[in-house]
Amino acid sequence: MTARVAALVLLAAVHAAGAQSTREVRVDAGAAQAQQTGRVARTDAGTFGVMWREGTPLFAALLSGALTYAGDSASAAQASLAAAWRPSNQSMWQTEGGITAAAFGASVLARGGSFSGFLRERLAIDAGGVWAGSAFGGTSRDNLASHSTAIDLGAWWRAGDFETSASISRLRSDDAALFNAAEIFLPNGAMTFDLTDIAGELRYEHGPLLLDATATLRNGVRATIASQSAFYLTAVWTFSPRYSVGLGTGRLLADPVRGIPDMQITTAVVRVALIPIRAIAPANPARGAAFATLTPKSSGAVLAVRIVADSAARVELAGTFSDWRAVPLTRTADGWEAEIALPPGRHRVAVRINGGAWQGLRGTARVRDDYGGEASLVVVP
Repeated sequence: MTARVAALVLLAAVHAAGAQSTREVRVDAGAAQAQQTGRVARTDAGTFGVMWREGTPLFAALLSGALTYAGDSASAAQASLAAAWRPSNQSMWQTEGGITAAAFGASVLARGGSFSGFLRERLAIDAGGVWAGSAFGGTSRDNLASHSTAIDLGAWWRAGDFETSASISRLRSDDAALFNAAEIFLPNGAMTFDLTDIAGELRYEHGPLLLDATATLRNGVRATIASQSAFYLTAVWTFSPRYSVGLGTGRLLADPVRGIPDMQITTAVVRVALIPIRAIAPANPARGAAFATLTPKSSGAVLAVRIVADSAARVELAGTFSDWRAVPLTRTADGWEAEIALPPGRHRVAVRINGGAWQGLRGTARVRDDYGGEASLVVVP
């Protein structure tokens, strides 16, 4: 599940880059309450996380770290590095991969740690697509080592404010301690656990609200005795480009690849974007230059335009989305900015300064008009 989340974040980073480089840095802080399967006691914990990601039209990278502190063996620290790559702007194929390292216990490596990685190939088809991937992991817990592998196939589809996905995964692991704690057992003499997970996810995003629900069915294969289900719900409310809050509650099934136990968990976090996602312009951009960032949403995308111009300049931004009527702009330290919601389809966008010729946005595909000017061609899937 975590591998898929990382992949989706990277996918968004690649598309958000549009024809520009982008960067985002954010931190999360909050609290959690968890109860592991088979245990009566509940554990209260503080959580802290940081994420950095950067993308270009063809490549995106994500580095994240998270710390859960409970004052006992339930504490854990984790660091992840993931990347996504596609061969061209028009390519339907995208390759994703990453690694994760974790330490368990109130002090670093007090109980052990884990190391895992994943690799996935994704094919976009219209408003959705399919993927196939694999993952591996090794865990050392209380001086006992174990190894796990997984392969998964899945598909996703977007329609309006909704995105849905479904996947099937086959897991194999010899992490007896993890699965016995999750009440998954093997008959005498068996050495490995074989499991099949069928998961479905429904995501709704409208304005500042994001809802995400995931359901998983797990069944044992061959000698593994298991039949489990889990449901997890997340809600995020974004107040501004910098601040948002999130709540999550439900059950997470044991993850042998990363060595995470089966648990019921509720979390509440505050998210602060130290650097909200935006285009990275050159250090000394030319006056009159215009830059664009395209951020995909559940339906359509948001086009962010930045124009470098003097405060006294008369700047106009227009396109087919406004029937070529100028839209309002916001003054910044070195120019003007605007955010435009675009529905799926092909759009032309252009900028004009002091009544001069219309010009396209840097880094985008440009087309000439019949009057000596140009416009950017923006395609929203």
